[in-house]
Amino acid sequence: MNQDDSIDQEIDDATVRRYFDGAGGGTAATVSMMAHEHNLPGRAARYRRHQELRTISDWLNAVSESARVLDVGCGAGAWAENFSKRYQTVIGVEQSAMMVKASRERAARLPNVTILEGDIRNDLPDGSFDMIFLGGLCMYLNDVDVVALLSSLKNRLVENGAIILRESTVRQGVSLARGEYQAVYRSVNQYRQLFEGAGPFRVEVRRNYGYTSMVTAEELVDLRRRWLPFLPKDSTTLGSWTWWALRGTAPISFWALPRMLSQLNISWPRLENHFFNLRLVE
Repeated sequence: MNQDDSIDQEIDDATVRRYFDGAGGGTAATVSMMAHEHNLPGRAARYRRHQELRTISDWLNAVSESARVLDVGCGAGAWAENFSKRYQTVIGVEQSAMMVKASRERAARLPNVTILEGDIRNDLPDGSFDMIFLGGLCMYLNDVDVVALLSSLKNRLVENGAIILRESTVRQGVSLARGEYQAVYRSVNQYRQLFEGAGPFRVEVRRNYGYTSMVTAEELVDLRRRWLPFLPKDSTTLGSWTWWALRGTAPISFWALPRMLSQLNISWPRLENHFFNLRLVE
């Protein structure tokens, strides 16, 4: 991952699409949660999702049960399924063929969910929405595309509607992931600048500690692979042991430690994640 203070960076769309169509290995569900490279148990992803829902539960509760919701870049459909339990109509849009297949299989038993295949920059559905959700999408888009997408989405909001984003972040500047997996990790301040370009929005920001818990486990797996090379690199047993050791000490490992490191301005794990709630300024 390369550090760069410039926000004008290029992401190769073909590389991103290839990765999320399975070239990076793993199933649609594990790739969607980025849980496939560290041998963590399925419970790790479920724990993360549960904590994420708790983090923004009041934002979701503020949306009417009769709402029409758009899930942009819906991945394997986990959030669309959660929204289906809360709201009247849910439409998901996804361009990865592997993800579309998985999300449609999930939505087959959810009559109020429709999954569309298409590039979110060109294939957004018509109509207005009470809430629009982007779950880890902007990190795979260049700055110009982020501003253009948010500008288009704001025109699809009903009065008092909200756009909610969940994005992996760094503390300062911009960090780029290169190779077969490409992403732009922006700071919260960099995202605020992009929101200003698409707004005007009132922005509320919350740290996603559910993500931090999972990434902490991934960092420990990476350290074990680096410093204990005589152990197998890929081991579901070792991955599970790492996760359950952290879960067993959760008051410290998942609650106190990340908050203490944040207060000390120590960037570990190196990636954070934040939710952003955008509402149009009247």
